[in-house]
Amino acid sequence: MAELHAPAAVLHGQNRAEHAAFFPRQQILALSDLICVLALPLAGSLTMQGSENLSHNLWFYSMLALFTVLLTASHGGYRGQTRQPAGIAAKSFLATSLAMLVLALLLGHPHILTRAWTAADLAITPLLLAGSRALLTAHPEADDTAQAGRATLVVCYDRCPSDLSRALAERRISRNVAGVLYLSGRPERRNWPGWPELPDVPALLRLLHERDIQDVVFIHHPELESLSGARQQEVLAELLAFPARIWMAFDLAANLPEMLKSRSGACKLMPIATEELITAANPAKRVEDLLLGGALLTLAAPLLLGVAVAVRLSSPGPILFRQTRIGAHGQHFSLLKFRTMTHAPERAFAQAQAGDRRVTQAGRILRRLSLDELPQLINVLRGDMSLVGPRPHAPETQVEGLSFETALRLYRLRHRVKPGMTGLAQIRGQRGATPAIAALEQRLTSDLEYIQTWSLGLDLAILLRTLPAVLSQKNAY
Repeated sequence: MAELHAPAAVLHGQNRAEHAAFFPRQQILALSDLICVLALPLAGSLTMQGSENLSHNLWFYSMLALFTVLLTASHGGYRGQTRQPAGIAAKSFLATSLAMLVLALLLGHPHILTRAWTAADLAITPLLLAGSRALLTAHPEADDTAQAGRATLVVCYDRCPSDLSRALAERRISRNVAGVLYLSGRPERRNWPGWPELPDVPALLRLLHERDIQDVVFIHHPELESLSGARQQEVLAELLAFPARIWMAFDLAANLPEMLKSRSGACKLMPIATEELITAANPAKRVEDLLLGGALLTLAAPLLLGVAVAVRLSSPGPILFRQTRIGAHGQHFSLLKFRTMTHAPERAFAQAQAGDRRVTQAGRILRRLSLDELPQLINVLRGDMSLVGPRPHAPETQVEGLSFETALRLYRLRHRVKPGMTGLAQIRGQRGATPAIAALEQRLTSDLEYIQTWSLGLDLAILLRTLPAVLSQKNAY
């Protein structure tokens, strides 16, 4: 096929106001929900200080507000295309309230249940959540302001539809187009929108790294079918590794009467990959990692010390083993593990096999119980990894002589999220070496299922099932 390219052009400067920093819409909604949950209980505690413990109430309702926002986020309450976010926030508040009130009773704090404002909180706060959400989402221009700091990329054959900007606005997609890639190399200047032209695919991928790109829009064109399908899939696979939403735009101008075109527009967008997929930028998942990761690291500190001593005594060499792994968006990071093999820095990379002579005696025990993975809690707190997610692999890892990304086209989709210490594939026994593509396909199926169905509840379920899975595993070498 012809190489995907376009004539080199100087990237046009954008109005500084378009790049001004604004709070993303999701953060504004989350802050609004926090205020709504805290408003009534704090007002009640301040007006009744003589009969209420303000410090206890402050702690309780702050936790209630935090968990309400996290639960709302995990169920899509802050996603741009969600149609009933207020209902999700109200249900999350009621569910969290019930759970925390029961917990308060079990822990011996019945005053929370008997305070005069509790019933009013449960009745009025859902109405506040719904009302504030209605006010914040009533005007589309508010979304334009919230999106001003973000940008969109466009990929087309030789021209963009004349009313693409209108179609972007209808879908609440930022009209700040950071660049257009013309696959034909011969862009039509008719109705040229004046957006910056990108010279090639690497330039497009660089923008994904450098800019806050929320959406990538492909313009459908019959000539695209004449281009190599393998190359198209390669470009799409690269894009899927980023947390951007992907759309396909159809120009229906030739098939619509003028009356309909003027009323509804001739360009329509169809979602290809949008908010149903979890991404590395999810704030609820990051808070989960910080809270649970910090708690687990604190609890495991004595065990970490004991394992470090055992590794030091087992054989000469460093206690920790650092290895480059592929993380979110295909970026490399240094993964930490306790060293389980004899120290040989010059040794070429090779996956461990059954009876591997490189593994030390202490290392066999550590690998059998997955204790060598515990230092990755530091990776979690640093933001390289999550507690739960697809396991990261080394760039050199191969299956049947092919890299994982080459063997399976959709493998890069795993990179939309941070890699995890454990995951859905691991609790299903899909771990260890991958001698055949079929084994990699099974693992990828589990990883993609996790990405598509993620929730905080799923993460907790996987964490609870990890220890039994580790104790029963038979393929840890």
